[in-house]
Amino acid sequence: MPRTDSAPRTATLAEILNDRHATPGPRPPLGARAKYALVIRRFEFLPGYVPQAVVPGLLGAASWGQLGSLNAVLAMLWSISGLQVANMANALADREQDRRLKSRQSRAVYGLGVTRVVLHTAVSTLVYAAVAAFLAIRTHHWDLLGYAAAFLFIGFAYSLPPLHLKSRGIWHLLSLQTGCMLLPGIAILRAYDHATPWAHVWTLTGFAMVVTSLFVTSHCEDYVVDGQFGTRTYVRALGLAGALYLQSAMLFLGSLLLLGAIWAIDGPTWGFVPYAVAWLPSQRLLFAAVRVVHRVPLDEAMDYFHRKSLHGPYHSALMSWATVALAALVLTGR
Repeated sequence: MPRTDSAPRTATLAEILNDRHATPGPRPPLGARAKYALVIRRFEFLPGYVPQAVVPGLLGAASWGQLGSLNAVLAMLWSISGLQVANMANALADREQDRRLKSRQSRAVYGLGVTRVVLHTAVSTLVYAAVAAFLAIRTHHWDLLGYAAAFLFIGFAYSLPPLHLKSRGIWHLLSLQTGCMLLPGIAILRAYDHATPWAHVWTLTGFAMVVTSLFVTSHCEDYVVDGQFGTRTYVRALGLAGALYLQSAMLFLGSLLLLGAIWAIDGPTWGFVPYAVAWLPSQRLLFAAVRVVHRVPLDEAMDYFHRKSLHGPYHSALMSWATVALAALVLTGR
């Protein structure tokens, strides 16, 4: 029996992919269009995206030469392109909500034009699919196509109806861990011709927990606005304190899983030292956020998260690069 809400969701999707209120006007200069194209792809996230691709590349390689192979380089670039496709879908879906807190995103969507953003997304998706098919053919690892499809599905379902995972409570957080981190990471492991080190899926699971625990801190600043728009993020579902307690646990337990898996698979390494140095201030950041939520009224807490909105992503990038150093030393010792 068909769902009774299918028609409204179809209408919502049509509204996202079209701009009924668009009026003809002069096309922005080339420089402005190039800037808008970078904004909708969230190029400011590259310092975090690059290590997210490099870590599984290092863990999957048997030598430094393999890390520089065509398969490895293509797989790492491919994973970043998949994240950017998801970002463009999110920019389209959230363009009205972004007028409140992320007006730069909304201006970029309307500056390019909704139709052109849809075209950017479609072309990037075709390139993404072509690279995935190319890697599957080269390696004969046909399951790569399944990982690629699941990665893309979650990327779109995160922002778009009917699933709109961003508004599904705890599924919001799980979709970020699997869609942004784990699936592309496993796909990169599979992009090598040699036997896949499947045990490092545990390492990647810990890595996903660590990176996500810090990156999603930026969702706390949207707590009030998300409530106004009816977006049930994991922060809305758990409350500010509950979400931050969960993130603190994810950072601690994810680090234990990551370090324990590497110790069990490759043995101890000096890479544990820079990782610990990066972990300490990151864990303190989450503890400090928990204290703020418990001690001040909601409006003051929102002001705190607005001021600190980039601190979580910055610490996420810090932990990501510390994991790159760790994985690099592991590869050097092989």
